[in-house]
Amino acid sequence: MPRMAQALRSCRVLQHLHTVGTSSLLQTTATATATATCQASTSGSGCERDGYSALLALSRQLYRYGFSSLANTRSARLREVTEALMTPSRSLQFDRGDVPIPADLNNPLGRAMLRLMGFESKASKILHSAQRLYEAVTENADTGVMQRAFQSGTMFWATYVFLSLHVWMVIHRLRNCTSPDVRIFRQRFYNQFQADVENRVYSAGVQVGVTKWLKKLETHFYETGFELDEILKKGSTDPLLLTDIFLRRFYGGDEKHRADAELVSRYAMRELHCLALTDDATVLGGHVRFSGSGLLQEAVQRAGVLSPAEDGAATAPAPAVGEEGAGA
Repeated sequence: MPRMAQALRSCRVLQHLHTVGTSSLLQTTATATATATCQASTSGSGCERDGYSALLALSRQLYRYGFSSLANTRSARLREVTEALMTPSRSLQFDRGDVPIPADLNNPLGRAMLRLMGFESKASKILHSAQRLYEAVTENADTGVMQRAFQSGTMFWATYVFLSLHVWMVIHRLRNCTSPDVRIFRQRFYNQFQADVENRVYSAGVQVGVTKWLKKLETHFYETGFELDEILKKGSTDPLLLTDIFLRRFYGGDEKHRADAELVSRYAMRELHCLALTDDATVLGGHVRFSGSGLLQEAVQRAGVLSPAEDGAATAPAPAVGEEGAGA
């Protein structure tokens, strides 16, 4: 039985290392393991013990190699992402075009009907702009690049935190807008976020207690936003200013993710500056493209980051949204 447990342990190590891209070592290990096994099966009990000893030695080697590989990937990721986030800030202006008219209504009669129904009214245009801006948020958060760059894990929570971060940044930026329509626009934009989060909760498999989870997520959003706003009132431009908040709110206070929280802080401070460089009309028109995915894509590729949980999935305050109630 102990020998069987040892063999299973080695198999698990092989499987884990395969997921982090150590295929060349696995091929060598597989050959050596097969040789040791053949020797054990043909040479009696003494050689059998030698075979198991060789297997255990390979297991230890794989553990050392695996931890070394992960450490090297982590160091490369932290370096590459930090360098990417040190690039100069710029305006986030990006023309997203107008809301397309359905093909069957794109004719004189159809357009006249749409005008009568308020499609081109002021309220409708504000709604369309809010939809465009929230599209920019989801476009940035759903690529998986930020999850890999900041190692937020693979669960529902991993994407939710970046959706909520960008929504907060937009709302924070809108406080400096002087347009009389900003209050209505902000509410329409936030409504898009709430509706999307509800759909994502259902998509994560939650069938009961949805209202409870939505309330928890909303509370988390407001509390996190309040803390971020309060610390920004100090007027500091330190890129690591928000680290402690992100560590506690996004990573559950797990100190092994402090370096990741520092990266999120750098990103948020840079993106807030980019939003400040983007004029009010552009933001209120929804013609924005956040820089996260585009800026970090090459960085994570250069670092060889293959997974959003390669350093160990984050321990966040509410990752169970995708688990509790699943299939109920």
